[in-house]
This record gives sequence, C-alpha cells and structure tokens, in this order.
Amino acid sequence: MTIEKRELKISTTGSAGSATGSSVEAVPACRLVKVHLDYHASAPATTDVTVIFPGNPASETILTVTNNATDGYYYPKTQDHDSSAAAVTGSYSDPVVHGGHIQIDIAQADALTDCVVATFWIEY
Repeated sequence: MTIEKRELKISTTGSAGSATGSSVEAVPACRLVKVHLDYHASAPATTDVTVIFPGNPASETILTVTNNATDGYYYPKTQDHDSSAAAVTGSYSDPVVHGGHIQIDIAQADALTDCVVATFWIEY
C-alpha cells in the first residue's frame, strides 16, 4: 500500500460571514486516512468545512467541521454494516473512494484567498 499526501487550497468569495468556495481533486480508488485543515489567519469562527465524495447519483459527506477557524487534524470514519445492511455497533472504517474525486466545500466564511488549505492523506 502507498500513502500519498494531497493538498487543496480553497479560496472564498462573497460577503463577510457568508462567503463560499469549493475545490475538487481527482483521486484513484483509495482510503481517506486523515485530513488537516489549515485556516487563514483572518478566517471567521463561523467558517464551515465539508469533505465530500461527489457521486452520481448521490454524494457522500465524509467530514463536516462547523463554526471553526482553528487548525486541526481529523480522522474521519464511516459506520460499518453487516450483510443485511444493519449498522455494526462500535465498528468503523476509513472512508473508501472507489475512484473519482474528493471535494472540499467552504461556507459562512469571509472572502479570502486560500481561506482553508486542506491536506489529506490517501492510501491505495
């Protein structure tokens, strides 16, 4: 297995407190191991960050960090299920991308260049 580090810089546009931005990165089939969010020094405490695997017909939200402007590491997990689709209590795994994209969305921010730099590690 190979672990690779990727980085997305997300700039935002719009009014203070309601600016938005988005960035998408193509990735191979992989597991998302961890995410580091590095906020601009002027990012407001209302900033929301959402990590998504965009899909067709549906997208999967992997991580949502709301009302935050403090840098940090996150280790998102998804609930495991058994063969009958029942959630397995206390059992979680790294989110899996079956080839495609990872998308980072920003909301409720100020208009900033590189409002958030999202670094993520994938394993494939």
